[in-house]
Amino acid sequence: MADEQAGVSLLMAFDTNDPEFARGFELGRLWEQLRAAPEWESLEGELVHATNAEMLMRLGEATGRQATAVDLDGHWLEVTFGPVERVETLQ
Repeated sequence: MADEQAGVSLLMAFDTNDPEFARGFELGRLWEQLRAAPEWESLEGELVHATNAEMLMRLGEATGRQATAVDLDGHWLEVTFGPVERVETLQ
């Protein structure tokens, strides 16, 4: 599937083609969105590189949100982060 079919297009060219830079930029953007979103709000329909799958799970764990993803074509995932899950502690 071409990037255009996945709904992805180049918004701004970076001065490097290093895939690790793109992955980090993508995760940084998601991190900021998750931290800024109200606890009760979900973040839905985010398109991310499939190579970031492990880090998406880590973002979910770090922010207390359940992360689910749909594989679009082996290269792109559509990810949803649920609202913050409360963990009850026994006292």
